[in-house]
Amino acid sequence: MIKITLLLALLFSIGTSVSAQEVSVPVKGIVKDEFGRPLAGVTISSRDGETGTSTNANGEYAIILDVNSPLIFSYAGYSTQKIAINGKAQIDVELKPDIHKKDDVVQLGYTSQLRHEVSGSVATVTGEELEKSPVANLTQSFAGRFAGLVTQETYSELSRATTNIYVRGLSAARGNGPLVIIDGIICAYNSNQTLEYISANEIESVTVLKDASTQALYGIQGANGLIVITTNRGIKGNVQIKTTFDQSIQQVTTTPTFYSAADYASMRNQALVNDKKEKLFSDQQIENFRSGGNDLYPNNNWYDRYFKDYAAMQRASLNVTGGNEKVQFYSNVNFMHQGGQFITDQDKYNSNANNVWVNYRSNVDMSLNRYLKAFIRLSGNIKRERTPGSGNSTIYGSLFQIPPTVYGPLTPNGQVITTSNVGSPTFGMLNRSGYVRHTVTNITSQFGLDLDMGFLTKGLNLTGVVAYQTNAVGSLSTTQDYERWTRDNTKPEELLFNRKGDQNNTPLKYGKGSSYYYHLTYNGALNYSRDFGKHHVGGMAYMFFQNLTKADTGSPGLLPYNRLSSGAEATYSFDNRYHIKFDVGYSGSEQYARSDRYTFTPAISAAWEVSNEDFMKDAAWLSNLKLRASYGKTANDQSGLNRFAYLDEVTVRGGGPIGSLQYIIDERTVGNPHIQAEISTKQNYGLDLGLFNSLSFTVDVFKERMNNMVVSALSAIPLYQGIPLNNYPKTNTGIFENKGYEITANYTKALNQDVKISLGGLIGYSKNKVINTNEPLRNDDYIYRKQEEGYSYGQTFGYLVDYSNGNGFFNTQQELDGNKIEYKVGNPRLGDLKYQDLNDDGIINEADKAPIGTGALPRFTYGISGGVAYKSFDLSFLLQGIGQYSSVIVGQGVWEADFDGIYGSLHKNAWTPERYQNGETITAPALSTVKSSSQEINDYYKYNRSYLRLKNVELSYTLPGRLSKAISAEKIKFLLSGQNLITWDKMKSKDFGPEGGGYTSFPVYRVFNIGVNVVF
Repeated sequence: MIKITLLLALLFSIGTSVSAQEVSVPVKGIVKDEFGRPLAGVTISSRDGETGTSTNANGEYAIILDVNSPLIFSYAGYSTQKIAINGKAQIDVELKPDIHKKDDVVQLGYTSQLRHEVSGSVATVTGEELEKSPVANLTQSFAGRFAGLVTQETYSELSRATTNIYVRGLSAARGNGPLVIIDGIICAYNSNQTLEYISANEIESVTVLKDASTQALYGIQGANGLIVITTNRGIKGNVQIKTTFDQSIQQVTTTPTFYSAADYASMRNQALVNDKKEKLFSDQQIENFRSGGNDLYPNNNWYDRYFKDYAAMQRASLNVTGGNEKVQFYSNVNFMHQGGQFITDQDKYNSNANNVWVNYRSNVDMSLNRYLKAFIRLSGNIKRERTPGSGNSTIYGSLFQIPPTVYGPLTPNGQVITTSNVGSPTFGMLNRSGYVRHTVTNITSQFGLDLDMGFLTKGLNLTGVVAYQTNAVGSLSTTQDYERWTRDNTKPEELLFNRKGDQNNTPLKYGKGSSYYYHLTYNGALNYSRDFGKHHVGGMAYMFFQNLTKADTGSPGLLPYNRLSSGAEATYSFDNRYHIKFDVGYSGSEQYARSDRYTFTPAISAAWEVSNEDFMKDAAWLSNLKLRASYGKTANDQSGLNRFAYLDEVTVRGGGPIGSLQYIIDERTVGNPHIQAEISTKQNYGLDLGLFNSLSFTVDVFKERMNNMVVSALSAIPLYQGIPLNNYPKTNTGIFENKGYEITANYTKALNQDVKISLGGLIGYSKNKVINTNEPLRNDDYIYRKQEEGYSYGQTFGYLVDYSNGNGFFNTQQELDGNKIEYKVGNPRLGDLKYQDLNDDGIINEADKAPIGTGALPRFTYGISGGVAYKSFDLSFLLQGIGQYSSVIVGQGVWEADFDGIYGSLHKNAWTPERYQNGETITAPALSTVKSSSQEINDYYKYNRSYLRLKNVELSYTLPGRLSKAISAEKIKFLLSGQNLITWDKMKSKDFGPEGGGYTSFPVYRVFNIGVNVVF
């Protein structure tokens, strides 16, 4: 400590003495664009970055800096300019646009590069662009904006949506998503969830790292790709305050069919007749349902009864930024309120969904002296969620369980009505089951020191960071129970009810629970960057240690997880023409035995800027041409292994036949002492092309292969050996391959000082293949003896419908009687599906199943974006879609037999003898009240889930400056925006969309938003 104190004192004194010898001069001026308009927010800095400022609304700046330092002007979308002072006190500058963004700084997590130096494959989007999406969850704004990023909104509950994210598809045969890095700190646990604790408003940029040259540094955590988020920093200059408020209305994009009582009764009767049972409803009763106005024959639309057409969301934010040469700061506070969409009748408490979310961020950078800097990053999130006691998704699914013919929701004396097949009706879960209040806190803090070691050699600096993240969830539940009653249908002309079960009406009772996890991270890095004439040399070496406690409470998962990573990078550039980069990671985890703990992940990449060659100087039309290539290895330690998979799992528990012994020893999974992290070898080849400084193209072709994927060893183990197969260890013997390409194109042109247009598109293709998982061969009678190897991950197998008779159904009794094929899946009835006997053994069983659909992920992703700016108006749009994606969707509303019959839109025209004889359209097999042979996984229920969606539209208007100044504001902007406005798809049913979980799951939401943005 004494040595460190003396060193810091020496550094302070050195900084003071050097400062005293400098000669500073004041410089001022105006920065304009190519049309002579002042540019606000342009960053002006000295060569060493120690001195800086930014332009105001009039493009004006004033700075005091070393007389020998040039002025460096940088602004997004414009070429960086370096201008010598040469004794001038006034320097006015005109910045030139650069739509290729060659001088933009690309954040790569631990390192950064100028875009024109990048030799790997990355995709970057600014936080300002993501702000255009009026959504509560950051991941909902990603779709269609990043080439190579696959997004799937699998769960769409308001402000709790889940979007699965994959970089270039999958790198192994499991659904792992990318690693998230926020401000240089890895979020190794619940990475995707971490994205929900940050808003676009506080983000400077998001970068997706896609190839080995950008992933190798991260060792055993890099194989699935990385998402690098950099939050906003303070800017040297006057304090700027930015406020935003918006109001959103949210509406589901699809509404499941909910039939009237008469239509339901007709379909229920139809199903009973098909099953050779007596009808439940007479013709007169159906007519009574249709006529209405009689409590004995209700017509209840439970969907409309419990679900609102719209929900509301409000958001507000406040950003404050500024600073000088000593301190720069950025502070942000965001508030969001999310209303619910359920209709409740409880007057003693409110169980409707209601969420309040507040997050804050404070980034402070300090210059302690000439050589030593410090920074503090503090951020936090507090979310209060209220849900019904049964949970929002359970409530939504229950809307379709009780038929519209059921009287209710209460008996005349106020008891909850249900049916014999429904245990908990919607009314009871919403109004008689209590509610749960969740309080989620997520706190992150970083403290770091940056030592400029230029006193040893120019361009060398040392950085150390200590970071801590903690996440805690506290839940307070209020629960109660209630009596269930059913109507006595034996006397339809009377309102009589019978009690069901032994539940009683109870008062509210309280309970609580909690969970938490944390990361503790230490990271040290040595960086070097220096120019020697036309030569640029850079380097970085780091060491990282992370201690992680997960939310697990059982042994051994409750023990902390530790990772140690290290790595190095070396870069070389010559004359802005040739760039080469070497990366290597060396990382390990205690998940593996000491002898196999550490993994080596090297990578090399290179780029050639052809457009900067002398022989291309006369090609004025060619504004950019760069060739890129990379090759290397990345690794993954999230392979589904048990904790400490290299050890035998032997546990002790209480019990036993002899009480005095009191223990039983369980021998479970056998350890594999040689299990290792998975290694993926990746190669990428790219081309960047720019024409006329307005049109740009990027093409990337990639291939990935994993030869040591963690898989089961079952195929090598005979069934007769006596040990449970699940007790055998996993091995590094799997092989997985993924390949594809990405193409982006953008056109940007300022036609004059009033009009600017832009149009862009991106398309990504990725196809994976499981080559080896040690899958055992099925018996010879299986037409497909393997159902994993040779297919894409998540490949579905099922029966193929036999359409040889025209429509694929058993249409006549003669056809049914003449069937010689035995159905092991249940005896088919008239109107049931005919299956193909693929192995010609006269039996329909598991051996006849064939591949259906394209696997777990779409093959194509694409986006089309553009905009027009005219004076103070700005219009932008984003179209997003996926292609070559089909899968089987079943469950309630697709199969009708659950509960008392849940009928979707396709069931309206289910097979009947009359429909077949009349040549009418048939959209479903014959209805049934129980599981029929048609209700098996088969290609009749394959849905084409490709779609094109108008993802986002924003129209904004900025008030004239004279009006803004009336309230002392620098800028006032009003905006209208929308999300998920129109979807074009080929789904055979409109009951649910191509994303989400089907008929009874929350649909994707459409959002209409109005807002105002004020800058002071």
